[in-house]
Amino acid sequence: MKNNLKELAKNLVNLKIKDINKLSKILKDKYNIKENNININQNKIINNNKENKENLNNNIKKKKEKSIVNIYLKSVGNIKLPVIKLIKTITGLSLIESKKIIDNIPSLIKKSIKLEEAKKIQENFKKIDAIIEIK
Repeated sequence: MKNNLKELAKNLVNLKIKDINKLSKILKDKYNIKENNININQNKIINNNKENKENLNNNIKKKKEKSIVNIYLKSVGNIKLPVIKLIKTITGLSLIESKKIIDNIPSLIKKSIKLEEAKKIQENFKKIDAIIEIK
C-alpha cells in the first residue's frame, strides 16, 4: 500500500493543469467533493510544480557557474624559470609580464575558463612543483 501511495503522489505532483481540471471534475461528479477543497489542492500542486522547476533551474545555474573558474598562482616551488615559461605559454604574456605574476603571489593567472581546461593547466603546474588554486 505504501508504494502505491508514493506512486500516486508522484503522479499527482507531475499532473499538468489540464489533467488537474479533469481530475477535479471527476472528484466533484463521482465523489461529491466540494470545489473549495479541490481548488486548494490544485493550487498546492501547481505551486509545488513551480517550486520544483525553480529548484531545477537554480541547480542548473549553479552547475554552469561552477564550470567557469579562475586560476590563481599560490606557490612557485624551487625553480622559477619553468613556471614563468608555463605562465607565458598559458597567458600569451611576455617573459617580463609572466615574471611579474610570480613576483606578486598570490596572482591571477587566467580568468573565466572552463573547469576542464583549468584542471589540465593544474596538472602542468604540478609537474614543475608549482601550486595553483582554482576558484
